[in-house]
Amino acid sequence: YIDALVELRKAKGMTPEKAKELLLGDYMYYACMMVKMGDADGVVSGACHSTANTLRPSLQILKTKPGVKLVSAFFLMVVPNCEYG
Repeated sequence: YIDALVELRKAKGMTPEKAKELLLGDYMYYACMMVKMGDADGVVSGACHSTANTLRPSLQILKTKPGVKLVSAFFLMVVPNCEYG
């Protein structure tokens, strides 16, 4: 995935060293590359990452449809034996 990430982000100055650091150090970058390359169908994230740290790799790697500038996110929380839901 290193070479593919460098190619995707070369205009922003991505190097093989930085790509390797991102892919090994942040599983969201790795997961987004898996989706981009067709090795995964989706990503579940958020328990260990903030919204910004979840969306940043998604927007950098997967991007939005051309012409779309607005993105949205949501949370699903499963709380066993919760009296309020």
